Amino acid sequence: MNRIAGLAKILLLAILAISHVRCQDQDQDQDVPSIRTEINPNAATIARTELLIDAPPKAVWSVLTDIDRWTEWMPEFASARLEGPLAPGSVIFWEPQGQVVESRLVVVEAERRLVWNGTDGAVHVWELVPTGNGTLLRNDESIDEWKLAGQVDGSAILTDSLNVWNSRIAERVTQQIDKNL
Repeated sequence: MNRIAGLAKILLLAILAISHVRCQDQDQDQDVPSIRTEINPNAATIARTELLIDAPPKAVWSVLTDIDRWTEWMPEFASARLEGPLAPGSVIFWEPQGQVVESRLVVVEAERRLVWNGTDGAVHVWELVPTGNGTLLRNDESIDEWKLAGQVDGSAILTDSLNVWNSRIAERVTQQIDKNL
């Protein structure tokens, strides 16, 4: 249990450090937000994670995209909500430790792919790959400008954080399946 609490603290630290506070990544020459649908392999901070979940993509997608219930399986968040439909252009507002975080959806492919962008060149990509035994959940993120001070390995912190999300999603999916049996 202490490991989970420690990882949760790392997750919060990473979220606050990432600084997705406003989703206003702007092209310098335009007033149009730049849209990224893939992580940046040359970013300062990169995390690539995956987890095999013993459930169909539909069940995993249901938990992942029920944003208003994220706080039920991520108690570190004071709130989470989706403004608008589950579609590109809609905004996710979430609140770790009183800081409102805003991320804009840029790709929504039902039961397959969910991508959002944030500030500092942040790109978060969720992919659900059907397997013979369930779903391979890929959870990747890159951040062009890591803002955590000191000699901290941002990629390691972010990877640990995403692994916490993955395991929490898997637990939630299992709970939902057990509940429906």
